[in-house]
Amino acid sequence: MRAVVLKDIGVLEVQDVPEPETAPDQIKVKIAYSGICGTDPEIIEGRFVPPKLPPGPNILGHEASGTIVEVGKDIRGDFKAGQKVAMNFRSACGACYYCNNQMEHFCAMVTPNTGAMAEYAVYKENTVFPLPDDVPLDAGAMLEPVSVAVHTMDIAGIKVGDTVIITGAGALGLLLLQLAIRSGASKVLVSEPVAGKRKLAKELGADVVVDPVNENLEEVAKKLTDGRGFNVCLEASGKINVARQLIYLTESCGTIVWCAVYPSDAEVGVPPFYMYTKELTIRSILVSPYSFPRAMQMLPKLNIKPLISIYPLADVVQAFEDHKAGKGIKMMLEL
Repeated sequence: MRAVVLKDIGVLEVQDVPEPETAPDQIKVKIAYSGICGTDPEIIEGRFVPPKLPPGPNILGHEASGTIVEVGKDIRGDFKAGQKVAMNFRSACGACYYCNNQMEHFCAMVTPNTGAMAEYAVYKENTVFPLPDDVPLDAGAMLEPVSVAVHTMDIAGIKVGDTVIITGAGALGLLLLQLAIRSGASKVLVSEPVAGKRKLAKELGADVVVDPVNENLEEVAKKLTDGRGFNVCLEASGKINVARQLIYLTESCGTIVWCAVYPSDAEVGVPPFYMYTKELTIRSILVSPYSFPRAMQMLPKLNIKPLISIYPLADVVQAFEDHKAGKGIKMMLEL
């Protein structure tokens, strides 16, 4: 089968590789679409190493949808060949300390699935989710990013009438925008330097969009919130200076959620006395525990199509280049 293989740091190729065999407790999926996540370029360039990643060449990709082609004999659920599905990329063991204490995303014995940028991949039963009839396969491949947005909403605790700022209008930022509005936010500001992304954020319901390069974000923010700052700040740009800036854009007793992946050696200086005087909360996001079923319920209700740009598998290098250049929102490979 054809697959996107990371041979070494910075070396990405489409190769013929053996098709994975289906173990008794696995489901084999013919992949239809696989999205490029913001972590994928980090993995390619060696700046981020996912936990449990085996040594040697690896098939990339973890956001995917497809059609079931084979069901292992030990599978207990109502899965069958021909069924449209979307998948989680990791299977928690369900038995370790973390799984037994409502922290499955820290599972000590997590099983990573085979890479999804391939014609076929195999999955544990608890990572496969049937798609509703009204969700096409390309939108279905957004299930994993939507699950992260759902988990972010859990952490952020947006209440009806809250004011919200979202920094970064990539795929996650624009999903957060839609969910924040549905959660009852009264005003949502989106800060994003790319004009096309700001335009889409406005179309998706942002009350105010700001170009942080050419506009004074703090002035606009204070004007929108009568000088108080935002109840909830969601950082989805991955920029360290923005992660720190949000501390000063937050209302008293407000919550900041760092939703992106940041450089492993980066640090954000937090002013303890200022935090004391404002009683702020800073939270962070790691994948999306217990979020996939609810994310699936939200998929038909979200405007997913404008976020997606489809590339054939052969154009994977171009897709990554366009992702890096910010030429689209969610680059997605069609297998």
